[in-house]
Order: sequence, then C-alpha cells, then structure tokens
Amino acid sequence: MESIKNSFLALSVLSLTACISTQPPVITQESNEVYQFDDNASFALNVAQMTRKTAGLSDVELPEEAQFKANRGLVGAEYAMSFLTGGLVDLAGSMGAQSQADRAFNWKPMFVFLGDLDSQNIDADAVKVVERELTNTFNNIDSEFLGLMRSSSSNRDDNFGVAFKGAKCDPSKQTSYTYSGLLRGGLFLDAKPEYDRACGFFVDINVTGKVNIEGEVKDVITLTIIGGYKRIDEILIATSGYAVVPQTYGSWGGVKYTVPAPYVIHDNTMYLFTKQNSSFKLK
Repeated sequence: MESIKNSFLALSVLSLTACISTQPPVITQESNEVYQFDDNASFALNVAQMTRKTAGLSDVELPEEAQFKANRGLVGAEYAMSFLTGGLVDLAGSMGAQSQADRAFNWKPMFVFLGDLDSQNIDADAVKVVERELTNTFNNIDSEFLGLMRSSSSNRDDNFGVAFKGAKCDPSKQTSYTYSGLLRGGLFLDAKPEYDRACGFFVDINVTGKVNIEGEVKDVITLTIIGGYKRIDEILIATSGYAVVPQTYGSWGGVKYTVPAPYVIHDNTMYLFTKQNSSFKLK
C-alpha cells in the first residue's frame, strides 16, 4: 500500500534541501512566448514542445512492417500500445536516444490544459481552468474530482495536491488521504473533511507560455505529476485536454513505470512521436 504518510515523508525530505519557507506557492506566467505548431512535426511532438517541459524528443520513422491491429481485449493505454505488431520493438528501440534524454532530464507525465488567463490574475485564473478540466477528466472515468489543496511551502517540488473519489480510487492500493492526517501533517492548505479516504496525487502547476492553435492564442497550463503515480495512466488517458507521457517515469528511489514509447493523449486518441504522425483511438 502506498500511503500518504510515505508520500509526505518523501516530500518532506526533499524540502530539507532548501531553505524552510512558510510562504505557499503562487502560479506565475513563466513566458509570454507564443508557440506556433510546426507543419513538419507530428501532433505529439508539437504538443510536447508547446509545454516547454520535455527534452530529447523527436519524430522517428515507423518501421515498414508495422501494422495496425485492434485488440478489443485490452483497454486504454494497453489497448493503444497493442496496435503495433512486428514494429513495436523496433519503434521503441529507435527511440533509444529519446529514452536516454527522458532519464537525463527526468521529465514527468503531465496534463496540459489551455485557457484564457488574465495577466493580472494568473494564479486564480489558472486554478479555475484546472478545476474545471479535472472535473471533466474525472467525469470521463466515472470518478469525482473533489478539489485542489495548495502546498504550504513554495520550497517543495509540488505546489498542489489533487483529491478524488470514484471508480479509479482504491484507498487500500493507491496514495490516499485521511482528513486528520492532512491537518496533522500541515503540508497542504485547504484540506476538507470530504477528502477523508480520498485518493490523490501531487502536481506542479505552471503556466509555461502560450500557443497559437487553430488561429487562437491560448495560455498553456501544465500539471506535472510529482507523486502518486499508481494508476495515473488510467487518469491521463481520460484527459479533457492533453496529456504527455514519457517512456519511463516514477518517484526517485521508488517504482518505475515503463511503456514501449512516449505518447500524447488528446480527444480520446493516442498520438506517437512518428514521422507518419501515427495515432490510435482509445475506444
């Protein structure tokens, strides 16, 4: 069982490497640069680049022998990853350089949402967009988004905790909260009684820049997953916006999760980093 106590301990240890601060984090606009989609890049690569959070990715040539294959016995990410036969190993192998970069730069899976933010009110507006989109995301998987908890210190890797209940929550097997533990730990603000026995994960929310998409300029909001990775792929593939997932991810010193190749999710479709702009409907 991955307990909230263990997660709190890990986060606390990380906090000791910096000066202790009692100031909670505030989301700011990191850049006003507008990313323009590159017609010569895959959809996956364009989404990754608009986040300004990934490294080492490029499009690869899909092996000629790769064929599309539907396996209805699998669902979600497993189903999508099953569509390559004969070429999957070659595809993953050809992404070896990207995989090394994944590890070197240690970028993590993330949700990506777009919005129109008031430059004078970035923090509050970004939170509103995230709350709206996470509500929609969890509705897609018969679960309930309960709310965000802001970190109590700006020195931690995360700046918010996410709380949810429903079909994708098993408190006995996933990171979970107790209301008394949240109050006693003091690592998050805004704890509510309804978060008791809720599942959760920890994120770093940033407004990384802007993107011109379909003729409109939008602010790019990333939610990088910092902790609580168990079953996170089942939530990422339900995103109401975008999700970007590296080949390997996990907590330092903890379980590592690996998929055959990095991918992007948008509109119930998985996109791979290929020159053929490969995509696959999840259901």
